[in-house]
Amino acid sequence: MMNWLVKAVDAVSLILYRISGLLLISMMLTVVVDVAARSLFAVTDGSVDLTFVGGIELVKFGLLFSMLFAFPYAVDKGQIVVDLFTHNLHERTLQLFDGFYTVCFGVFGALLCWRFYHAAGAAGMSGELTQDLLLPMAPIYAVASGALALLALRGFISGILELLGRKERTS
Repeated sequence: MMNWLVKAVDAVSLILYRISGLLLISMMLTVVVDVAARSLFAVTDGSVDLTFVGGIELVKFGLLFSMLFAFPYAVDKGQIVVDLFTHNLHERTLQLFDGFYTVCFGVFGALLCWRFYHAAGAAGMSGELTQDLLLPMAPIYAVASGALALLALRGFISGILELLGRKERTS
């Protein structure tokens, strides 16, 4: 049962990680098109207007989701470790450290998930909209909450496996 859950969570995390990469590319293209359209508008003194509303907002939410979608996959890929303090430690001790902070990332993800979940409910009840595109905020918060739930789940699973010594260190 546990092996199936680990594989399923890892597979979904990898899919979101790849979507994150696509979002980064779309953010870059949005910025390039927006700058080019504004430059064309300026060069032609306004006679050619290909500008569009909401470019900054698209980039803002693209950044949010590219980060949130990458976190679950990357949570167990190793963290910055100061070798000066850890180079003399036993491998099992290092694995316990890795497991502990990975579980802490799971707790952090769970807390953020809980907060975004409540924000989605509040935004749904109040009808909160984005500033430029007038998109409802509730689904945006709900998707963010789902990505953070996956971060929490993967952080807990990976951290517990490391604490139990059933997962190899990545660093």
